[in-house]
Amino acid sequence: MRFWPRWFPHPALVVVVVAWGLNFSIIKVILDELEPSVVALVRYVVMLPTMWLWCKVLRIELKYPPGQLWKFLFAGFMANGVYMVFFLEGMETASAAQGAILVATMPIWIALLSIFLKLEKFSAHLAVGILLAFAGAAMTILAEGDGGGGSVLGSVLVLVAAFIWAVSVILMRPLVVEGSPFAVFTLTFPGGALVLLPYGAAATWNTDWSSVTPLVWWFLAYLIFIAGVGAFGAYFKGIAEVGATRTSMTQFFIPPVAALFAWSVFGQALLPMQIVGLVVVVAGSLVASGRVFGGRVTAGRGTLR
Repeated sequence: MRFWPRWFPHPALVVVVVAWGLNFSIIKVILDELEPSVVALVRYVVMLPTMWLWCKVLRIELKYPPGQLWKFLFAGFMANGVYMVFFLEGMETASAAQGAILVATMPIWIALLSIFLKLEKFSAHLAVGILLAFAGAAMTILAEGDGGGGSVLGSVLVLVAAFIWAVSVILMRPLVVEGSPFAVFTLTFPGGALVLLPYGAAATWNTDWSSVTPLVWWFLAYLIFIAGVGAFGAYFKGIAEVGATRTSMTQFFIPPVAALFAWSVFGQALLPMQIVGLVVVVAGSLVASGRVFGGRVTAGRGTLR
């Protein structure tokens, strides 16, 4: 049963947009004191048992289907391991707003991979949308090298991270057919250890934790419990009550929110080219999804962010 009218933004999805929009600025502050590898491993080590505990409290069954363990672990290897490495390494030098804009290209990568793997049919509006979104992404990357507050390399790494997440979504699609999306995401989480343990173990061990400021400790807690476990829970709550299609559209509101927080926290006003790039990325995503021309919008990244 749905408790909210279709025209009204679902409160859970409002939480998601705000939590993930603020997350980019939060990460920038954390990375001023901690290395990306340390942030990745600490986030992972705390999130994993928290997500399992949450599933137990909500009585969500956590059980690997017979013969499917390796598929879950490989999906987690990509989504929770490789993705986080590229994303955090990129965010170390990319600006908060630019990172959010480039992450918004994820549904375009998903659409492209779906066509390549013959999971979806090619269409004109999809082609136009892909071209628009990539043009917008290119604008944001070029703007980084012209005083945009970040580096071109950082932007490229975040863009690669968006592609890697798209691959993980394709891998997870068949896994959620018969199970809860949140349960599937939790079951894939252990696969990330194959990447994050060797990536962050040494740096985490050698970190002088006594020098970490209270603000960064609070922001780490936010990254793990609010933007991590809490936002994921809200996201899947939205899927359950308003559907995957409407839930997936929330990602297009995250870049403006991230830009607003980046401006308020760092004073990073968007350059004209960045603003145009943001508009083009969002427009391209909407066109590719069929939203503009009345086509059917697929769940895309929204099913398993």
